[in-house]
Amino acid sequence: MKRKILSAILLLTLTLSACQKDGGKADTLTGQAGSGDFQKNMHQSTTNNLRYVCETEDGIYFQDFDVYAYYLEKETKRVTILCGKPDCEHCDETCDAWFYTKCLWTYGEKIYFSNSDYIKINGNWVDHGNRLYSVDPDGANRAVVQNLDFVPSGNTERERTDPIMHRGITYFTYSGILYALPLGGDIEDAEKIWGEELEADPSHSLIFNQLHYTLWADRDYIYFMVNMPQSDGTNRDTLFAYDANTKEVSQVWETPTADEVGKWETTGVSVSQWYITDGYIYFYLSGNGFWRSNLENGTTEKLTDITEKPSAGSAIFTDDYLFIMNDTPENTDSFASYGTRRAGGDTVYVYGMDGKLIKELSLKALYGKVDTLKHCELAFSTGSDIYFIADAGTQGGLVNGTVPHYRNLILCSVNIDTGEITQIYNWQ
Repeated sequence: MKRKILSAILLLTLTLSACQKDGGKADTLTGQAGSGDFQKNMHQSTTNNLRYVCETEDGIYFQDFDVYAYYLEKETKRVTILCGKPDCEHCDETCDAWFYTKCLWTYGEKIYFSNSDYIKINGNWVDHGNRLYSVDPDGANRAVVQNLDFVPSGNTERERTDPIMHRGITYFTYSGILYALPLGGDIEDAEKIWGEELEADPSHSLIFNQLHYTLWADRDYIYFMVNMPQSDGTNRDTLFAYDANTKEVSQVWETPTADEVGKWETTGVSVSQWYITDGYIYFYLSGNGFWRSNLENGTTEKLTDITEKPSAGSAIFTDDYLFIMNDTPENTDSFASYGTRRAGGDTVYVYGMDGKLIKELSLKALYGKVDTLKHCELAFSTGSDIYFIADAGTQGGLVNGTVPHYRNLILCSVNIDTGEITQIYNWQ
């Protein structure tokens, strides 16, 4: 039922998408994809479902609402659904753009994504487990690249960490253990990186198959943030580093305490947003400040106190900037929300990575243009554009009297240099 509702969202609202028969992308993958490095700025959003994103020199591939994949041309801001099948209605898994993935990469001449749905073979549904697929830049020629489950299982209780690719290696978890496997390799040859020693230690009471990782890569290191249970019954995000050259793993950082840095929205559990580059972890604490820690020697410094501009909010990073939206937590239901739901947001504050406030970008003109707009939330940034989702409220009534039939969501960008707002979709 959920997929049909979400499909309806996309068919009703996306510009040049479901009704477009010449979808897809014809050019080859260049730019960042050529290096095969993990695309940090494409993996930022933790507050909405627009979090599976990758880019090439000319455009951006993204999966909207965990179902269909699209291509956004950077120069024209033109969106097309990633399907070139003639007369395809883009409404089920037969569509080339049906990804339903937990990752999205570009590498060489292909787009990569994972899929753990059941596959229908000879009229019967067969569970093949989580597998990595590749497709051409236009969405055609889908092929299985490698398995990411040792034993296919429909067990929904097992935590599935979003896999990443870095320099031709797939990093993924299975039953709480982190593995590395060359792209296209046999899963039986996967190398265990971390987790096995904890599982073997009877003094630990961790539920390994529910241990959640957030994976990251920077230079020769693979980082993984693990929400580790503590002896007092609480959890605390802890960062580990895997040296791809020496094969060694070490703990390099953990979420600070209120005694160390002061209080913030999720004091002691996790930071509001973090970003690793050049051996440093930069982290933002909503209602507190902008910090960074040296992952080699452990020194931590506060780059700026952020309690007024804004007093609180959500954030995303790039290698050059910290962007903060002045929104606040909210307890309302929204298909836009992925984690902590938030409300408001009409200004983006642009900070340099040195902690200096560079400028403020107003989104108030968009609120004036769309009467029902009640919330904006950051998604990702590339070049001179910051992309964000604007929630214009519930459309189409209610299902069973309680759940919104679908949300009227608008994808927009704001230019860092000019402040110009561009609406990506042509909404009704």
